[in-house]
Order: sequence, then structure tokens, then C-alpha cells
Amino acid sequence: MKSLFVLLTGLALILPVMTGCSGEAEPEVPTSAAIISSIKSNLQVVVDTGEGGSGLDVLRSDFEELQKQAPEKAAAVEKDYNALMKAGKPEDRKTLAAKIIADLE
Repeated sequence: MKSLFVLLTGLALILPVMTGCSGEAEPEVPTSAAIISSIKSNLQVVVDTGEGGSGLDVLRSDFEELQKQAPEKAAAVEKDYNALMKAGKPEDRKTLAAKIIADLE
């Protein structure tokens, strides 16, 4: 009887591990619409402030994700995006950011 109890207890402990009940949700993969929305909101900050340098790091990661999720949209704005990343003047960054927002519509 004792060995049966040990066997059943062991199964009860191992079964959740074997079935993958980790309790963690699977990571969400962002949709292209969510990525475009994120890019637009970050570009709006550039339009408003002319911010450059390390302030554009968020755009880099968003653009890389856009290339994976919606390569046609990324290709459509890639030239202006690259120019934005290299722009030295706040006014140039503002103009390029506004153009990219319009092109993503």
C-alpha cells in the first residue's frame, strides 16, 4: 500500500512538468499594426522635439521589427529612415520624421 502511495505521489508531482504547466504565458508577438503605431508615436516625439542621438534607439528596434513583420512598409520608408538616423540638425529630423509618419499611413 505504501509503494502505491509513493508511486501516485510521484506521478502527481511529475505530471505537471511533463505536460508543460509552467504557469507562464507565451510571449506575445507584436503585430505589424502595433509596431507601426509604436513607430508613429516615437516619430511624433521627434517631430515635436527634433530629438536625435540615443533618443532614436527605440526607433531602431521598432524599425527592425517592422522589417520582420511588414517588409513592404519598411522598404517604403527605409530611405527616409536612414536619412533620419544620420540627420544632424533638429529641423531636418523633424521634417524626415513627419514624412515617415505620412508614408506609414
